[in-house]
Amino acid sequence: MNGIRTVRAPGGWKLVIPAGWATLSTDPNVRNDQIKRLLDRQFEGTARDELIQVRVEADRRLKQDLARAAENGVTQMHALVDPIVKLPISATLLVAQLYVGSDREVVDGLAKLLGKAEGVLEVENLTLGGVPATRRRRRALEPSGEEPDAPEIWHTHVDYMIQISMDDLLVLSFVTSTDALSDQLTFVFDSIAATLHQGDSGLEWEPTFYAPNEAE
Repeated sequence: MNGIRTVRAPGGWKLVIPAGWATLSTDPNVRNDQIKRLLDRQFEGTARDELIQVRVEADRRLKQDLARAAENGVTQMHALVDPIVKLPISATLLVAQLYVGSDREVVDGLAKLLGKAEGVLEVENLTLGGVPATRRRRRALEPSGEEPDAPEIWHTHVDYMIQISMDDLLVLSFVTSTDALSDQLTFVFDSIAATLHQGDSGLEWEPTFYAPNEAE
């Protein structure tokens, strides 16, 4: 979990994930045990009553995010689990392959995976991994949980839609609700996306801002 890793994405693509991130399965048969082991390691040596509310919130958020990812057909979620400046961070990455059918199918598929197009701040076309891509950044007030009375908090989304073939899009969907560090985490998200590659090219992690576990 703690080391820099190269992970596989659909279509033979790979990403370099920095230290401090964990990869969790969305399979309901294993995800709860994975979350428990992860949080046990993360909070090892901490007095039980000292960060109990933080742990409860982290458990709730991870279960919610994994359940939502499973509903969208995503099999894995990458989550930042190491704290920054001793604060727990909410930051996740979903990677999915989307079939390019009719225009309506593409629009519906992206809306289901990425959510509503509210609070869009940036849209740009670029080249990623040697192929055409579109990057979108948005910031919007969204419920903090599934409960009807859950308060709304700011979420920052950074989404990449990459044309990996005539028939397929590779979608990278980053999101954080740690609003105080949203700009810094956007740099981290963009740095991860920039490592997208095929084959064994030996790319290394070169963060635009900082590797999460190196923050003071």
